[in-house]
Amino acid sequence: MTQPTLEGVPPGPGARPPFVAAPTEGSSTRLWWGLGTGAVALLLFCGGGIALLVGLAITGVRAVEDQANQTVTRYLSALERGKPAEAYDLVCAEMRKHYDVDEFAALERNVTTSTGYTVGEVDLNTLQVPVTLEYASGPDRNVTYQLAQDSSTGRIEVCGTA
Repeated sequence: MTQPTLEGVPPGPGARPPFVAAPTEGSSTRLWWGLGTGAVALLLFCGGGIALLVGLAITGVRAVEDQANQTVTRYLSALERGKPAEAYDLVCAEMRKHYDVDEFAALERNVTTSTGYTVGEVDLNTLQVPVTLEYASGPDRNVTYQLAQDSSTGRIEVCGTA
């Protein structure tokens, strides 16, 4: 008869385990603080991203409005000063195909005789800007300028009247 070996037998009561057991707390306070901090960080991160997107959209809209107003103002100012070549630099490629500088100057002769103008609010859906041209010798005239954005430069350009 052979005797069994003791190598595979677990130790008895009071024996020390071969590893240290993880500590436990009586309450789960630390766990809830960690989960709450994570939730607040996630909320701030997502909320900050949404606020960033809204801010970018508002800034983009204002930039287009400002550029459109500046383009129309520079266009009309150049025509009133008798410098149609400067105004021609602000027109879109489509108008340049149809008119050279001299034809363009003849086309916009009514603007060169005005004594002033008032630029209205830009319609961002249609990219149109209403303008009131003032004349010393007659009634004011309302004109709506059609604008377009040059795809290669991103500039807003005048593309005629609507």
